[in-house]
Amino acid sequence: MTDVLKRQLFGLLAKNEILRIKGYSLAYDTDGGIVVDRAGHVHGIWSHDARSYTWVSPGNSEPKFRTQDAKSAVLYTVVVLAQD
Repeated sequence: MTDVLKRQLFGLLAKNEILRIKGYSLAYDTDGGIVVDRAGHVHGIWSHDARSYTWVSPGNSEPKFRTQDAKSAVLYTVVVLAQD
């Protein structure tokens, strides 16, 4: 994930009130992905593969969702995690 795209998505996720209220936190992993976590449990990781943001859920090795837009990535994150 390029630094600019990584910072853009991280910033949008960090500003999201729903994620904050539900107690989600964000961190960068060693590969530069953005880990979405709550209470010590990883709920997903965002990465970027030169064309699109990709969401990988725990226990999966392949992305469950792809988008070229950071705002769509945030919306997907909120919708998926609102089910928890």
